[in-house]
Amino acid sequence: MTGFIIVLPTDTQTSERRAYQITRELYNISRPVLIQAEGEAVSTVFGVIPHPDGIQHALQVDTDYLINVHPAATLEKLVACFPEISNDERYALSAYVQTNSKFPFGHIVPSTVTVRDQEHMEENGWFPEEPDMP
Repeated sequence: MTGFIIVLPTDTQTSERRAYQITRELYNISRPVLIQAEGEAVSTVFGVIPHPDGIQHALQVDTDYLINVHPAATLEKLVACFPEISNDERYALSAYVQTNSKFPFGHIVPSTVTVRDQEHMEENGWFPEEPDMP
C-alpha cells in the first residue's frame, strides 16, 4: 500500500530534517555507510514531500516495499529518530530487523505513526489544486 507518513518536528529537528534522516537510515539497513560508494552518501528509500506551508514534511511510502537487511546493519540511528516510542517497542523493532534477512517496510512502522492515504493528504492541503490556465 502506498501512502504518506507526516513527520512531526522534534525539539531538536525540523520536520524536513527528521523525514530525511528517517528515509536515509532506512536506506542504511540495506547499504550500511561502511560499504557505500561515494555517490550513495545522499541515497534514500522514500521521497520527502513538503507541505505548501513550508513547515511540515511527509514521507511518501510503500508499506509493501521489501527492505533487504545487510549483515552489518544497525538500527540505533533509525530508532533514535522516534524518541516517542517506548524502550520495549524500540527493542522489538531492532530485534525484528536483526532476525530477518528482508521485510516489508510496513512491518517496522512504529505504533505512534499513522500511514495516511492520498485523500487525507488532499483534504489537509498537501496537494493544492493548480489554477486553470486561461
